[in-house]
Amino acid sequence: MKFTHLFLVVVMAFGVALPSISLSQGTTPNGPPANPPTTPNGPAATPPVTPNGGGGGSRALDNPLQVDSLEDLLVAILRIVIVLATPIVVLFIILAGFKYVTARGDAAKTKEATLALTYAVIGGILIIGAVAIAEIIGNIVEAF
Repeated sequence: MKFTHLFLVVVMAFGVALPSISLSQGTTPNGPPANPPTTPNGPAATPPVTPNGGGGGSRALDNPLQVDSLEDLLVAILRIVIVLATPIVVLFIILAGFKYVTARGDAAKTKEATLALTYAVIGGILIIGAVAIAEIIGNIVEAF
């Protein structure tokens, strides 16, 4: 039992850390490079930001979310949930398989494994259903 807990912790840690490591880039979208330029004497100076009317040029506030509407925000959140939930569903299906193998014909343990598999499949269906519902609502709203 301790092995499965350790296994779950390690898989979750990789599931959380690996996407952020593999998706990291050297530049930020629509902005300056992640590593500011340097001069031989040290980091390059950046011009100070002055408030409106301070005599300096105007600066625009960039949208850090890269979404323009509430619908785009919800779609972005749904995509993140799908990316995070899919490996978890697969992990629980594998865990249910291990429970079946270790049940060795014991009726109570087999029933527990069946429930675990059922809940994992229901979770996967709910995730897929959320995507389908979002698409259906988006198409209905777009039709009007």
